[in-house]
Amino acid sequence: MKGLLFILLLLAGPAQAHKLKLFVTAEGAVISGAAYFSGGAKAAGLGGTVLAPDGSTLAEIRTGEDGGFRFEAKSRMDHAIVVDGGDGHAASAVVTAAELPESLPPGIAGSPRPPPATADTMAVVPVEAIEAAVARQIQPLRRQLDAYEDKVRLHDILGGVGMIFGLFGVAAWWSAGRRKP
Repeated sequence: MKGLLFILLLLAGPAQAHKLKLFVTAEGAVISGAAYFSGGAKAAGLGGTVLAPDGSTLAEIRTGEDGGFRFEAKSRMDHAIVVDGGDGHAASAVVTAAELPESLPPGIAGSPRPPPATADTMAVVPVEAIEAAVARQIQPLRRQLDAYEDKVRLHDILGGVGMIFGLFGVAAWWSAGRRKP
């Protein structure tokens, strides 16, 4: 019986009840996001750092009461956002140069800029306006989907309880089979 308990402990995954998550999006040159714990609890007052591709610090950030933060990008390059909640809780996300407007100057190890638009390749509506509108519409859906993935649902609990009963049933069957002459 002790062996079965040992096997169950080995199969147990890491607890993620307090896992820190980070949601980041770019709207124009503004990089904004929110830090929160699994289950949706806001991570208020946490410190963070915005890093350049070479690892240098671009800015220090702090989450607000709602767990949110904002940072204005000065150049078009990848920006890594790292939020540290202490006690081993940290989260990071990257906003790529492609998500930032082409009007920003290239930064450290900047991505190549596409050739300038000509009269025959220009659209009636600027691409930045379309991207900004789509980003505004998608942001709440991405947050909702990310929060949904972190919820522990009833079928998850029932599945775990069923697995425990099944393993104990197999152990009892195996133990009873060994006792027969």
